[in-house]
Amino acid sequence: MANHVSNNIRVVGNEKVTERMNEYIQALEELEYSDTGGFARIFYKNPDISEGGGTMNAWAGENIGAKWAYFEHTIDDNEIKVTSAWHPVKEFTMHLYNLLVELDPDVAVENRYEDETYEPVGGILVYKNHIFMDEDNDFEFPDEDDMENEDEYEDAMMELYDSVGETQDAFIEVGYNYINNGDGDPFVFTETETKTETTT
Repeated sequence: MANHVSNNIRVVGNEKVTERMNEYIQALEELEYSDTGGFARIFYKNPDISEGGGTMNAWAGENIGAKWAYFEHTIDDNEIKVTSAWHPVKEFTMHLYNLLVELDPDVAVENRYEDETYEPVGGILVYKNHIFMDEDNDFEFPDEDDMENEDEYEDAMMELYDSVGETQDAFIEVGYNYINNGDGDPFVFTETETKTETTT
């Protein structure tokens, strides 16, 4: 897996959930620096913050799912893009669900992710106190040297992007079916208690 992983995180819920997500998104967009420390302070009660203002790697791995992660931009209502190191932010996806389920017991948090080389491409669904996750490592970039011209290469890249999106959507759809049929994996996620003193 390459260093940077893109996580497109979408929340499906009622009006109260939308209001809370609007608050989170506003706070994210107002961050002076889009770093892991600022990201963690918005969503977590007591993140383990280093003297430099970032999160400690061990804490981030246990609570976010990657040693660093930061907010990229808002995609749409209730949908944000988060970039993380080496791994998708599985633990953050679960944590965000925990923050919102008290507002809507039927809330769902979807995470469509891929790394820079599309190895892997995957989907995570947290819904009804269960989690489903699957991924595909078989995507390959088209070889520009095999193309007759630039237009053919651009068409091949568009086909790749479409295939990636369709695969991620399919994983999420399968997740809903699994969980609604009583499958999927139940989970318990609790934020790690920070033992070291934090700075503000």
